[in-house]
Amino acid sequence: MRSYYGTAGDVGVAAMFCRRDRVGHFAIDRAALAAGSPDALFRLLVTMAMFQRRSDVQIMRVLRGIAHGDALELTDATRLLSLANDNCELARTLDALLNQCDLGKCPETKRGVCSQRPTSTCHLKRHTELLKRYGHFGKMPTSATLMLSAQGVADLPSLRTRIWEQTADPHARALALEGAISRAWRISEKIAAMYLSALTNRDLSGELAPWADGVDTNHFVVVDSNVDLFLKAIDYRGPMTYRARRAFIQSLAARIHLDDLHPGVRRYNPRLVQQALYMFMSESNRRANEADCCHDAPASCNRCPRALASRCSLNAAADRAAVAAAGAS
Repeated sequence: MRSYYGTAGDVGVAAMFCRRDRVGHFAIDRAALAAGSPDALFRLLVTMAMFQRRSDVQIMRVLRGIAHGDALELTDATRLLSLANDNCELARTLDALLNQCDLGKCPETKRGVCSQRPTSTCHLKRHTELLKRYGHFGKMPTSATLMLSAQGVADLPSLRTRIWEQTADPHARALALEGAISRAWRISEKIAAMYLSALTNRDLSGELAPWADGVDTNHFVVVDSNVDLFLKAIDYRGPMTYRARRAFIQSLAARIHLDDLHPGVRRYNPRLVQQALYMFMSESNRRANEADCCHDAPASCNRCPRALASRCSLNAAADRAAVAAAGAS
């Protein structure tokens, strides 16, 4: 809360996705996001879905390398739907895209390929090349717009409105939102939580949380590989299901009075506690932030509580380097 909260170094929060220096031409207009613009919300969903299986630093480098026109196409729901309708029949419905399209990537050429229409040009093949991920990742942007079509809505605000009309229960709304967007390709519980917490958690996003009212935002906790590293460091022995790990972090958050650390923040906010675990364990993000305490080691390590310093992987790396240097001398 002292070092990262509300600063430019806080990674993975809504404000980051409004910054050209972070995500290049995928950057979202702040006013449009605050207003809940359909275009802004869709762009945020596609861009956030990129952040999986690789370090944030690598993904931001990929995004910054994508040209303006390509970035617009990858994040324009109307354009993507038009491309889907004009191309292979396996890209025209969500079920066909998820279950029949076998989009891949040639290991040698890095070109998009498939076995069903191997000689055909296809926007999915082009997208998988642009996104520079594993072969089938090119399905993701198109699947996001087909996910909306499959549920009979025109855009993400319409999806929210329909769910709000169906139930007044905040937790039921959270589950319904999570379930709806998770139908898209590669939108996991983690990505859904990352996206929906950005739109609903005012402590996390401030004015950039247009869906904050009437929903249980405490349900949206992002359990990623860095959080799992923390759980391993504290010898967590509970079930490894997403639900169990989320519940553990929620119970942990109940013991931490955030308003004592930062006035104005809700006392209980598991997403902020989880964000702290994520940042603490994220070596690449911390190294990339010149203000992080790792750049002042070992002096900063001596100021850290022993129980925390003993679980800091960057502190351990500094100790190993010091031992190696001493041995060499």
